[in-house]
Amino acid sequence: MIKLLFLGVVLLMSQSIKAQNLDDLESYTVDDFYKKVELDSESLDEDGDDIDFIFIKTDLNLDEGLYEIEITDGPGDLYEIKGTDLFVTFIGYYGYAGYGEECILEVTDSYYGAASVYKLE
Repeated sequence: MIKLLFLGVVLLMSQSIKAQNLDDLESYTVDDFYKKVELDSESLDEDGDDIDFIFIKTDLNLDEGLYEIEITDGPGDLYEIKGTDLFVTFIGYYGYAGYGEECILEVTDSYYGAASVYKLE
């Protein structure tokens, strides 16, 4: 269900992307995709503290291509793909995204989930 929702949003956005020269943009290799999962009330972490959600590593199996996304800062090393319940981590350091940066997500291998993010400036 989450995959279908994300794919629907991303596919709609991807229609507006034309052939784009990405060579001049800063690029960052995606390490992993995660989805945010809300927990039942009164869920506890290992220390017995209340916890409202967790992040679970997920495979998206997106079609190869370019997708317009907006990234915002998330907790720790996670960056939120705005408008979804999905988050990404990067190989290396991405930097401060604040309340949002418009980016291009390029999926180069749908089977292995190989992807890069390009900052639009």
